[in-house]
Amino acid sequence: MDFLGNLASINVGTILTILIGFLLVIPALTLHEWAHAWMANRLGDSTARMMGRISLNPVRHIDPVGTVLVPLFLLVTSVLFTGVPFTFGWAKPVPFNPRNLKDPKRDTALVGIAGPAMNVLLAAGASAILLALVLFVPSLVLDTSAQTSWGAPLLTGLGAVIGMFAYVNLILCFFNLLPIPPFDGSRIVQKFLTGNARHTYAQLEQYGMFIVLGLIFIPRMMGFDLIGMYFAVTAQPIFRLLTTIDAQTLFISLHILVGG
Repeated sequence: MDFLGNLASINVGTILTILIGFLLVIPALTLHEWAHAWMANRLGDSTARMMGRISLNPVRHIDPVGTVLVPLFLLVTSVLFTGVPFTFGWAKPVPFNPRNLKDPKRDTALVGIAGPAMNVLLAAGASAILLALVLFVPSLVLDTSAQTSWGAPLLTGLGAVIGMFAYVNLILCFFNLLPIPPFDGSRIVQKFLTGNARHTYAQLEQYGMFIVLGLIFIPRMMGFDLIGMYFAVTAQPIFRLLTTIDAQTLFISLHILVGG
């Protein structure tokens, strides 16, 4: 279905799907940032704790662009253009002072990896719930009356929500592992840099958001999805490993549930 067709077919189900997708991003981002703050505090830097960032209150972590505008924009445009909800985003970076850490180079990398690690744990938890329901109460999460072209049963609404939460967390994990300052991947890269190379790399942070937004939107304007290709070789294989469900099955289920 094309853009105009999807636009004309917007209904309560479409709006509800966009809203649910957005609501799934909030706890994933909140716990991601909480993990950064907790790890920094545990390793000797209390900056984040003193600024109230060791908190499960989403308001303390929300970035107007990364937590609200970008996720909502991607949800709306993905539903209108493809019929399948898709989103990711980011929250306010957790402040920390590397000089307060016990081992600045090593611990900066550990603080950086804590957020993506939390997203992997959340994805694994959601996957475990989904697999348990498939095993013990399959009718709650699998629609055996409908199948994909390769014979896999589609997901019910509950199954799709649980699966989408797992997938969104994997998207956030690998998105934040991009080696572009200030994202978490850059903290890991910095561990292996020294001197001028480390300083020059850190200076990219002031341009980081522009670089990422360019990587998201410029290729799409040219007719291909660079970020989507990246997720296809990172998040999607891990999703299949955790859930035993192909990501395409999730996408088709969501498309049908939206009304595509």
